[in-house]
Parts: sequence; C-alpha cells; structure tokens
Amino acid sequence: MLRKMQCAGLFYPHEPESLNASLRDFFMQAEQKQTGNAPLPVKICMLPHAGHIYSGTVMAQTLSQIRLPKTLIMLCPNHTGLGRHGAVWDSGAFETPLGPVKISDSTARQLLQYPFFTADRGAHLREHSIEVILPFLQYQYGGSFSIVPVSLMNTDNLDRMAQAVSQIMADSTDTGLVISSDMNHFADEKENRRKDFLALEAIKNLDEKALFQTVITHDISMCGVLGAYIGIRTAKALGLQECRIAGYDTSARTSGDAGRVVGYAGLYFM
Repeated sequence: MLRKMQCAGLFYPHEPESLNASLRDFFMQAEQKQTGNAPLPVKICMLPHAGHIYSGTVMAQTLSQIRLPKTLIMLCPNHTGLGRHGAVWDSGAFETPLGPVKISDSTARQLLQYPFFTADRGAHLREHSIEVILPFLQYQYGGSFSIVPVSLMNTDNLDRMAQAVSQIMADSTDTGLVISSDMNHFADEKENRRKDFLALEAIKNLDEKALFQTVITHDISMCGVLGAYIGIRTAKALGLQECRIAGYDTSARTSGDAGRVVGYAGLYFM
C-alpha cells in the first residue's frame, strides 16, 4: 500500500523542483561548514522533523557528516493518537514529491516476529514525523534506500524493542536506525536551550534512564524521547561508545520569535 504524502505544501515545498532547490541549499550550507572530512559510516542517528524552514539546517548538518545503511528502521512519535504502540507500516511505500520511498518488507517481517510490534498503518496515515525527513534522505541517497516506519506511543516493551532492533541490526550490516525527534517545545530561547542540553547530555552519556528522569524532572517536551531511549539501548547493545551532536538550532533563527521556541538537534552514535 502507498502512503500518500500529507505534509507537502505545509512542512516543505510541494513542487519537486522547489523542493530539490531547497534541499540543495540546505546541503550546500552544511557542506560549507564541514572540515572536508569524508562522511562517517554510522548505523544510528537522530533527526528533527519540523517544517524544513525550521529544522532543515540541522537535518542537513547531520546527514552531511554521516553515511547511513541502505535499510533504515525509522522510529517516530505518535502525534495523532491514532493506531497502536509499536505500529509497523509493513509493505508498499511512502510517497513524497520526489517519488516513493519503498518499505523493506523483509525487515518489517523480522520486526513483526516479535509480539510487541504490530502491523498497523493507522498510526502512520496522518503522522508527519517520518515523512518530513524522507526528502532529505532521498536527496542524499536517491532511490537506493528503503525504510521500515515504526510508531511509538508509550513506554511498554521499550527494552524488548531495543533488544529486537539491535539483534536485527547485528545480523545485517546494512540495516540502520533513524530516530525522529524534536526537542523541547515553547519555552523562551534561553530556557529552551537549557532544557534541551540537559536532555542531550543524558543522550551523549548513553544513559537512557537518566534521559527519562531528566525529561520528567525538568518537564522537557521532547516528543521522540521513546525512540531516543531505544536508540541508546540499541547503540550500547551494538557496542557503540560515543554520541556526537552534529547540529542544534531553535525555531527563533527563522521565526525571529525568541519568546516561544522549539529546539532541534541532530546526533549520531559511533
């Protein structure tokens, strides 16, 4: 089944020519800031999912520094309340103005062997947090990658999910993990950055329990914290020992409103 695009014209340009031009600008700006080092092979990263004018700089900064595998399990939050926890879109493709992004049926079947994942398209039909990222991956990799979208709603079975994902990734050198998350929402610029870097410090320390505790204690509205928890657990299971912050920004840079901002971070594990 084809998941038709929902966000074109809202979160990013609808016309392919305009979208490609915008993506080219984001990546050109990111590459100008790089030191000339070749992209690092990376299996796990986190990317923001706001409108491109707000989060595109961070997405390009992050993706320009790394090279991802060809099959990507993508963990996203559920903003709509539709569908089920651990919902997997198991076949077909996700549509964007740049064309369809195919689903890896075989990897989806591997996930669905575990009872805490379920084939459920309802969770994804109106969810933006994977679709918004896909044009950046298409610009970078063309049609040479496939995805398995997974929607998360609560804390049930997160450790078991991480164990399953890490096992699948350990068995396949060409399977990676992308976590979709924005950071804190709607504090002023100074407070938003303070909250964001408290959460990012826990992620950098590869401490998933501290991340949860920090988010709860400091009331940090990081929408993809469930995916980040799984990402940290997966990274440790695969023997990764370092998390690097590739980019950070807030909506104030674009909107000019420093009184009520959203934070965006891109990071990857090594």
